[in-house]
Amino acid sequence: MTFKVDRSAAEVKPFAAPGEYTVVVQSCKDDGLDKNGNSVATLRYKGPGGEVISDRFILKETMMWRVQALISATEANIDDGAEFDFSVNGAFFRFLQGFVGLSLVVILEEEKYTDKNGAEQTTLRVRRMKKVPSDNDTI
Repeated sequence: MTFKVDRSAAEVKPFAAPGEYTVVVQSCKDDGLDKNGNSVATLRYKGPGGEVISDRFILKETMMWRVQALISATEANIDDGAEFDFSVNGAFFRFLQGFVGLSLVVILEEEKYTDKNGAEQTTLRVRRMKKVPSDNDTI
């Protein structure tokens, strides 16, 4: 086997602009607990050009719609009515790990925020998720 160094292949490239992108769930990271004691996990999505964006999932009742959207968008093999006990330590993270390798379409929108130094910044955030069209090849 031969290996050729190509540093550009190792670059982490952000998505260039708002829009719809077909991505693959590349990884899932356990971020522990937020300041309110809720479990947090981050999914990392990878686009066809190597672009990446992270998406945080917080285990709390008001955020479960995002998990439902992820299940629907990836067409995960999870039956309607299936129940999961996320009160078990690590269960939420292990559940989200099951999405690694699945494809979906993410809709990215710009969001303004104030950073810790008081400066206004703009970033891209995942606003919606949907299924990859059936006539589209997956990544």
